[in-house]
Amino acid sequence: MENIYTITLYGFIVGMVGTGLGGIVSLFIKDTDRTLSFLLGLTGGFMLFIVTFHLLPESFMLGGLYVTIGGIALGILLVILIERNIGKMVNNPYMKAGLLLGISIAVHNFPEGLALGSSFLTYSDLGPVLSLAMLLHNIPEGLSMAIPLKANKMRSWNIILYTILAGIPTGLGAFIGAYLGMVSTVFIALCLSFAGGTMLYIICDEIIPGAKTLHRGRASSIGVVLGFVIGIVLYF
Repeated sequence: MENIYTITLYGFIVGMVGTGLGGIVSLFIKDTDRTLSFLLGLTGGFMLFIVTFHLLPESFMLGGLYVTIGGIALGILLVILIERNIGKMVNNPYMKAGLLLGISIAVHNFPEGLALGSSFLTYSDLGPVLSLAMLLHNIPEGLSMAIPLKANKMRSWNIILYTILAGIPTGLGAFIGAYLGMVSTVFIALCLSFAGGTMLYIICDEIIPGAKTLHRGRASSIGVVLGFVIGIVLYF
């Protein structure tokens, strides 16, 4: 049981420190419409890469076509339901985009935590290495969440707090993964495609349109392409 608590601690550190560092990095970015438009595009491109080459292919390999499509549909439905409620409370599109993206990142972090917790049991020598890799991988995700919040002129401490909170599901997933050992691959596949569906909808409906609204030039489009390419470089 003590080993499970240690693994869970690893999960919380990986998730919360990783996304939190992304939030901190965002505070040092120059605050102009063109810059924020470019960075929102960069966020959209990077997250599009995550969905295209990471979440959906892994979901397909683990659960098959129907599980993946079902997860995508459920993810989109969840965002639409949340969007309706957030829309009543939050009028600013950048604030809404940041919160929705934070939810999708949190959902995405849960199956990552499951994988992390299971890896400590099955491949104990690789657990710490995988933890470091996930921590570094979470930094750009935290930055992606923070940029729309920064565009909304949110206070610095609140940006850091929200990005840290998005990492909590990694710790919860690590606990469940360590406690149950090898979790059902179908369940993990559903979580991955669910997160992919939420991100895909938010990118198309909030992030890219919001970036173009901030600045009508080519900055956001260049950002989308560059963000996609950066994803390829980081993950391959």
